[in-house]
Amino acid sequence: MAQIIPLYQNWLIAIKESDSRSAFSAVYTKFWKDLFVHALKRLKDEQHAEDIVQELFVHFWEQRQKLDTEMNLPAYLYGMLKYKIVDYFNSCKAKPQLLAYWAEDMHQYVIDHPEELHAYLHLEGLLDQELQKMSHNMREAILLKWDQLSIKEIAEKLNLSEQTVKNNLTDGSKRLKRSLLLHSDGQYGVVLGFAFQSIAMLIP
Repeated sequence: MAQIIPLYQNWLIAIKESDSRSAFSAVYTKFWKDLFVHALKRLKDEQHAEDIVQELFVHFWEQRQKLDTEMNLPAYLYGMLKYKIVDYFNSCKAKPQLLAYWAEDMHQYVIDHPEELHAYLHLEGLLDQELQKMSHNMREAILLKWDQLSIKEIAEKLNLSEQTVKNNLTDGSKRLKRSLLLHSDGQYGVVLGFAFQSIAMLIP
């Protein structure tokens, strides 16, 4: 069991039992910068990183009555941050790299295995980079297929023949697989498996 730092425990007791804003402020001051830097490394966006850390502390305060005063406070905060980063990537609908088909399964897996967050973000980045290199029709066909549209529906939406859509999906899936194999060095185990499963669903 991790050693409990008395100062942190005193803060937790004061927050939980006395609604101490001064103790909460002390926690905020102690951890905000490091959490922000950690989030920024993952998100590459200062505003989003700041927003996520702010949300983390709001949640921390709102859940103060449920705090375990004997927990490892730094581990708890960084654990919360990991989940919020995963939530961000799975809820940011404006991002074309969001792979809706595998998001739910990956979300639960990474929550259960937070040590896999880096692999998840890395592979998502690789897939996004390859998607951005594709022609508009190929990329849109793939994203629409991941949204579970049929070949016919995709063809109508993109004003293409069904055979052209099938060709785009087949060629696009090959490119995505090749990119993962070339740039992941065959690593990332289960997470890589999820990615390949999502790509397999593209094949007509």
